[in-house]
Amino acid sequence: MTDPGLPPDLAAMDTRLRGVTFEPRASLGPEIAGRWARGERGGMDGPPGPPRRLALTALAALVVAAGAWWAERRDPGATRMVDRCCHDLDGGGVADDGVLVVTRDGREVRRLRIYEDLDRNGAYSPGDPVRFERGPVPAIGRPAPERAVTFRHCCADYDGGGPPDDGLLVIGAPPDRVLMAAIYETADADETAGSPLR
Repeated sequence: MTDPGLPPDLAAMDTRLRGVTFEPRASLGPEIAGRWARGERGGMDGPPGPPRRLALTALAALVVAAGAWWAERRDPGATRMVDRCCHDLDGGGVADDGVLVVTRDGREVRRLRIYEDLDRNGAYSPGDPVRFERGPVPAIGRPAPERAVTFRHCCADYDGGGPPDDGLLVIGAPPDRVLMAAIYETADADETAGSPLR
């Protein structure tokens, strides 16, 4: 409510200032927790007594919990990486290909990479050639030639969810081209009930 005694040219400014709200910046919680951990206590003199120590500990715990809540709200779910090797995924006839999957909470495929395990260590290494890579949406990278072949591998835990209930679908052009790859979840091991590609 605007003060009726204000001059008219200040009334609009008073109304705008009353509508201003403040909230702490996102980094305030971690900053306070870090200062507390380093022993910074602001302008307090001497060691705090038991009641003040308890209050400060509760405040620090509250700030850390609020920071964790905010981080969870901004990025719900953890991502994990699943590396499964070795299959013949490109049609070359040798079981020297692996699949590297980045998932969120074992449900959402964020990145999928088909690689050739060149150094034969059973996992992706930086020197291994990447035959195919895609983001969160299944897509065909190049036009499919007439000699394209479909490979299905079931059942393993490709999405990091725990149970071995996922299938891998790969469209390739032998001997070493991969055109498309996707993960799908099956209802049972014989693949009678597949779900949409992920």
